[in-house]
Amino acid sequence: ETSFESVTGKKDNGDYLPLIPASNWNNTIRTEFKIKNWFEEGFASVNVNTTFNQDNVSGFETSSNGYTLVNLGFGGKIKWNKMALNVSLNANNLFDKKYIAHLSRLKTDGIPNIGRNIVLGMNFNL
Repeated sequence: ETSFESVTGKKDNGDYLPLIPASNWNNTIRTEFKIKNWFEEGFASVNVNTTFNQDNVSGFETSSNGYTLVNLGFGGKIKWNKMALNVSLNANNLFDKKYIAHLSRLKTDGIPNIGRNIVLGMNFNL
């Protein structure tokens, strides 16, 4: 799955509008699988999200550098007796890229967005 997002906005005088997000290219490869009778609805995914430089800024904004983030995901449903446990493990910003999003409210203070983030999710019904 792939998607590309781009927004351009100009005033009547040709100046750029403020707070326009940077163009973004998002690519995901996902596979789904089953392991015998104990692991169902399994999935594994790799996501590469590229945000481009934002140089088309208004008079009171500063430009922003582009960056690429890599994310991994794995999960599925573990069946045990009559119970089912949904599990997922995600690694976001896998390479711990230091970046500041163009529309971040903390950009002017030089505070970057979150670094590597590992998320383990589990849920089950009683």
